[in-house]
Amino acid sequence: MSVRPLSSVLKTFAVLDAVSASPEPVRLADVARKVEEARAATHQRLQTLVEAGWVEQTEDGRYRLALRIVGHAAMAMEQANLGARLADILHDMVAESGETASMAVLDGQEAIIMRRVESKGILRADLRVGARLDLERTALGRVLSSFARPEIIARLSGAGVALPEPELVETIRRDGYAVSGYTGPRTVSAVAAPVFDGHGDCIAALSLSGPTAGFNTNSCASVVVAAAARVNARLRGVRE
Repeated sequence: MSVRPLSSVLKTFAVLDAVSASPEPVRLADVARKVEEARAATHQRLQTLVEAGWVEQTEDGRYRLALRIVGHAAMAMEQANLGARLADILHDMVAESGETASMAVLDGQEAIIMRRVESKGILRADLRVGARLDLERTALGRVLSSFARPEIIARLSGAGVALPEPELVETIRRDGYAVSGYTGPRTVSAVAAPVFDGHGDCIAALSLSGPTAGFNTNSCASVVVAAAARVNARLRGVRE
């Protein structure tokens, strides 16, 4: 015996889709018009989503996605085994460059490393799977924030998260990759490039990192950009 889906839940998810389809916070009237439902019913669904933590209301009464959804998106990619599916590309990056390859996604207010293939060199011990990186200074964070959707950037800025300067963002978008350098127990440099889904949204970033001494930024940038292009093609179903 088949189980019928709850129509009320489906309509609530339709409201969530309507909010997520806009690059800016949306008005109740606009959402109701999009889902073709009375404003009172749409308002009730929006308030349900607010209470559940999926949507939040701005000071002027409009609605936008809550940042909670970013963490779920990161876990969705983990459950989809994206890292394992792209492991061969990460291994190729290491073989070609001699540096360590990583894949990261935006999770809340930081970048989180989801997959990593180590080089033979020794890197900082804290750069491991699950490590969280800031968005302002790291190559992975800079890429993920520079290519993020406008509404995500707006929410991060509203939360006081430090982001790359606009001039740097323009450079990263123009070049297609970002560079960072860290000073700590060891000096480590990195370069990263964005990964896009079939809708053109940045869903992840690839990077190469290694000790600054001997790290060839230009060469690594070429490797990372080419690897990201392979990933993008694979996610679109283009045969290599």
